[in-house]
Amino acid sequence: MVNYQGAPLEEQVKILLEHNLAYSKEIYHLTKKIRSYLLWGRIISLLSLLIFVVLPIILGVAYLPAIIRNTINKFVPTNVGASNLPDLLGGQNINQEDLIKMIQEQGGPLNFYQKILDLNNLVSRI
Repeated sequence: MVNYQGAPLEEQVKILLEHNLAYSKEIYHLTKKIRSYLLWGRIISLLSLLIFVVLPIILGVAYLPAIIRNTINKFVPTNVGASNLPDLLGGQNINQEDLIKMIQEQGGPLNFYQKILDLNNLVSRI
């Protein structure tokens, strides 16, 4: 133990306890600041999670169906429905077998898909 100018042992212990108390108070204040800093860090990270992840998902769910519907309506006429589908096929009542025969006459499914892709490319240029 450090001898403080010849002070008795009780005085030395008292001085050391006062120093220890001062250090403990300083550590307590620093701990409060660190705790506050961590709390605000959690709040900011929660807000950023809400802003950058949850909010776009909610907005996507809310507005994406309308955007998709508008985009589809640009390419598909609004009067297309199950009731006038035979009119689109030339006024004929076409069943599945006849449709398969028509695709085969056009050169098979691969050629048919190629024509659909060509039509899509043509529409996208317009």
